[in-house]
Amino acid sequence: MSPRPRRPKNRALPPNLYPNNGGKSYQYRHPVTGKFHGMGSNKAQAIAAAKELNAHLMPENDLVAKVLGNVTISQHIKWFFENVAPEREYKPSTLEMYRVQARKLEAAMGDVAVEDVSVQDIAELLEKYSPRSANQIRQVAVGLFRVAVSRGLRSDNPAEATLKRREKKARRRLTQAQYDAIHALCPAWAQNAMDLALITLQRRGDVSRMKFDNIRDGKLYVVQEKTEKYDTGYLAISIGPKLKKVIRRCRDDLASPYLVHRRPERKVKDREGMDHWTQVRPQMITRAFAEARDESGLFDGVPENELPTFHEIRALGIKNYRDKGVDPQQLAGHASAKMTSNYDSGHDEIRWVEVAAE
Repeated sequence: MSPRPRRPKNRALPPNLYPNNGGKSYQYRHPVTGKFHGMGSNKAQAIAAAKELNAHLMPENDLVAKVLGNVTISQHIKWFFENVAPEREYKPSTLEMYRVQARKLEAAMGDVAVEDVSVQDIAELLEKYSPRSANQIRQVAVGLFRVAVSRGLRSDNPAEATLKRREKKARRRLTQAQYDAIHALCPAWAQNAMDLALITLQRRGDVSRMKFDNIRDGKLYVVQEKTEKYDTGYLAISIGPKLKKVIRRCRDDLASPYLVHRRPERKVKDREGMDHWTQVRPQMITRAFAEARDESGLFDGVPENELPTFHEIRALGIKNYRDKGVDPQQLAGHASAKMTSNYDSGHDEIRWVEVAAE
């Protein structure tokens, strides 16, 4: 495929250099950050500077791409993970999601030049997947093409023009009665984990990392793993009567720095990712909950993808707070009320909103 030329007014300019102020001056777009930098009004100097910056900021090892002036999707994905992803400091789970979805893009259009990918190409790919998978592919594609634009590989983002699919929640919500039945079948340490999640609205990973040292001045301090880059991720949770009771129950006869802990069958030190032999992995919390859920018989015949997981305790806790007229957004660590409402949706009960009319 022949590469798409730049717009006529930009054709004489190197990649990432653009006219500004009606052509009176020039600006350079950083190929990684996407930020614009003024380059003055001297065209020759701006072109020379842009070429030098491109040489430093756009390393390209593919000789064919250098000669032809085009870069394939595969080459761009490789460049993205070598140059952009490290600077963004993605969490391992996020980075893995990006790699998985990028592989799908590469399999579908890896040999196609970045500038030749159309909105229809992206839309047709997304139609082959479930709403959740399609939205993840779209998220990664939007990011990849946004960087492509900043590299001067094309002038628009075809992924942004596609529609985000509506994801219908498959997993069933937990009722309080179901929670109580599952809770009764769990071992003591898993009961503590469930109650901490229900009262504090924290995710299983954050619950598993709660330490007694994090309790001071009547507050439980939590740094949420998922949102620690934002102000919403640093919580000082006031310890009320219910939480105090659970914490007291966590102080059992097994010495441990962690609120949620257990005595393993074998005492093994220096387990990977764990700093104490009594520590409980998040996966163990999930497994204990699932075993008790299945033992309860409450969800016999329910498809596996609809079975409630430990994470549904968070949704139940949010519902309980709202039933009491308490806004759970800050406690949940959500950046927006919309996210909190997503967790609160799906319960059968009708919540009447009291309003006054003149």
